[in-house]
Amino acid sequence: MRVCVYDWALHSFGGGQKFDCKIAEHLSKKHDVDLLTLFPVEKKVLEKAYNINLSKVNIKWVYKKKCCPAYLKMLSVCQVSKLSANYDVFINADAQELVKPRAKHNIMYCHFFEPKWYRQQKGFFDFVQLVGVYLIKTVFKNYANEYDVYCNSNYTKHWLKTLWGVEAKKVIYPPIDIPTKVNYENKKNIILSVGRLTRDKNYEFNIECFKKIYDSGIKDYQLIICGLKDDESYYNELKKQISGYPIKLMTNLTNKELNKVYAESKLFLHSKGLEINEEKYPGLLEHFGMSTAEAMSYGCIPIVVNKGGQKEIVEEGKNGFLFNNEEEAVKKLAQIITNKKIQKKLALNAREKAKNFSLQNMQKEFDNIIKNLK
Repeated sequence: MRVCVYDWALHSFGGGQKFDCKIAEHLSKKHDVDLLTLFPVEKKVLEKAYNINLSKVNIKWVYKKKCCPAYLKMLSVCQVSKLSANYDVFINADAQELVKPRAKHNIMYCHFFEPKWYRQQKGFFDFVQLVGVYLIKTVFKNYANEYDVYCNSNYTKHWLKTLWGVEAKKVIYPPIDIPTKVNYENKKNIILSVGRLTRDKNYEFNIECFKKIYDSGIKDYQLIICGLKDDESYYNELKKQISGYPIKLMTNLTNKELNKVYAESKLFLHSKGLEINEEKYPGLLEHFGMSTAEAMSYGCIPIVVNKGGQKEIVEEGKNGFLFNNEEEAVKKLAQIITNKKIQKKLALNAREKAKNFSLQNMQKEFDNIIKNLK
């Protein structure tokens, strides 16, 4: 069959894009697969970033140059809809609800979606932009109900029903690469944070938590922050904030380099969305938490914010801890660090839970979806 996997933002590297590329890679073993996106992106760059093989996948794009992504993704909906008619299966893999599906079979995989008013405004001109997005989404039709919809977490499934009135057929968790073996004896006293180096990841909070741990007398741990350097000014701010403490910023690591850090780390700290009103701006939280699941697969104990999809991954006191504020985060970090008896138990349970999110599970789910198309 001819299959199209559409992700408008392949130029922006992240968990969603990794997932979509892995879908394309897997389906290309048996089908003729195109990856469709808005702007040019090199196949070899994607292969290196996500440790995949796209040799049997064709990459196509709508525009020759990257410009105004937020608006072009909405202005391109008619063109993408027209292109979808060329395929037996069209997989709208980034929940672009304004794209009318025209293929023989149409699937939407929802990492999350963009509500009409999806975030706080940042000044007058940003307010004008948000109004523009709101009006476009109000005037144009939402075609989500014309797809077979799947999603990445029960958190996303809930908000699909609440905000779009769409009932997802099933939750298919994003896949992670699970190491065959973990050597717990090689673990070092590292608290790890992973993700794009952008303000929404809330690394300032992680740094302040670590400083409080360190200043309380726990001097034998270090904090490592790994991520793609997207925002130079934010990166420079973080560099100033970490001065005088055993905190390291590691940017633009290869997949192999990142896995080595996972393997050496004992704890994983994640705080995105802590100050966000979940009921008002649900899209600004982690909808699943791929980096959390990846860390757990290496026996790295998670201490994460008690919001969004993170609550589906971390079970309080069994395979990690959840926190609601800085005081709780610092307390639970100190509790794990100073109680070595529970570390091994939590690490083993974390790795066991991570096996639920294996690549093989995701591939089996998509094989069943394609097999049962009528």
